[in-house]
Amino acid sequence: MIAVVLILVLGVYLRLLPFSNPVNQLLVAGLPWYKGGISYPTHIILIDALLHGDWNVALNALLHVIMPALTLALAIVAGMIRLLRSTMLEVMEQDYIKLARSKGVPEGVVYNVHARRNAIIPVMTFFGYTVAGLLGGAVVVESVFDYPGIGYWTTQALLNNDVGGIMASTLVFGIILVSATLMLDILYALIDPRIRY
Repeated sequence: MIAVVLILVLGVYLRLLPFSNPVNQLLVAGLPWYKGGISYPTHIILIDALLHGDWNVALNALLHVIMPALTLALAIVAGMIRLLRSTMLEVMEQDYIKLARSKGVPEGVVYNVHARRNAIIPVMTFFGYTVAGLLGGAVVVESVFDYPGIGYWTTQALLNNDVGGIMASTLVFGIILVSATLMLDILYALIDPRIRY
């Protein structure tokens, strides 16, 4: 739904951003590092254009990635902000915050040093497990924007009954989810030293 609204508003009516393909095909026609719809050496058109010093293609690729990225971000940002607000309100009622205020600690220090560090832990947990939702959303978003990534590849594998492609994409998504969970556990220990595994 968000993708369709963004396409209609930013792409069709306002004509601010392109909404299909990873790059304008006229810009990459005849480039030696772009063959058969695949850029080389990394296969990520934005990075490859920067590596080859082609700034027009890089800017165009950046404009093409804004709308899919915005679609994925808008899908989770509202929930994260709401969760951060509720946990911050809960933390601000704790006894150690009241003690810090009664000692005359400035409000900026109370918020930034004492409250935020404790309020961010549930938000980090929410974000860590939202990665799985983002991966599932990437499958749909890449199909809507005709952006050839792993989500688009997964959709094509599903439509063509390609069991190997489905298994490979599931493996990649699983590795990304496990890596995000590992990073989340490491960040827990860095933010709150009381949390040790």
